[in-house]
Amino acid sequence: MGLTIIRIKPNPAGKDRARHGNATPAQLAGEWVDFRNDTGAAVSLDGVTLWHLTYAPGRNREWEQVVGFAFTLPAGQIVRVHSGQRRDLSVVRPEDQAGADLHVFTGKDAYVWNNEQGDTPLLFKAATKTTIDRASYDPNPPEGAILIRQGDKLIPVAVHATIR
Repeated sequence: MGLTIIRIKPNPAGKDRARHGNATPAQLAGEWVDFRNDTGAAVSLDGVTLWHLTYAPGRNREWEQVVGFAFTLPAGQIVRVHSGQRRDLSVVRPEDQAGADLHVFTGKDAYVWNNEQGDTPLLFKAATKTTIDRASYDPNPPEGAILIRQGDKLIPVAVHATIR
């Protein structure tokens, strides 16, 4: 299908929880994953979903759907999926806007990506029951680091690196 997970920021800089127990919208939006249309044509994302592996101490890890898509992605464009409710981009820090053509939100005011155990973003096509792409990162990614794709792994690059 030509969609490739290219980078992720699973552990935004700063505290995961605000003083009253909830993360701020900017903090939630600072956790994200990018995928790109690597084909030479627009691709319909109808029926494409993003998944990850859950983590709860003492329980088996299971796949959990993060978000579904229902739009067409032009050739070469990058979608950034932010954690949190849909927000105006003015709430999202400039460094968390840079490098993406489209911004989508998970719709839940909760972090998605597991730091303690690592995680695996996975793009899935329900109609054909096929995995489009997946890549994993190791436990305890550096705070504020952007992880980039190398083979089937997402590995840290320097914090505040220019991305595109």
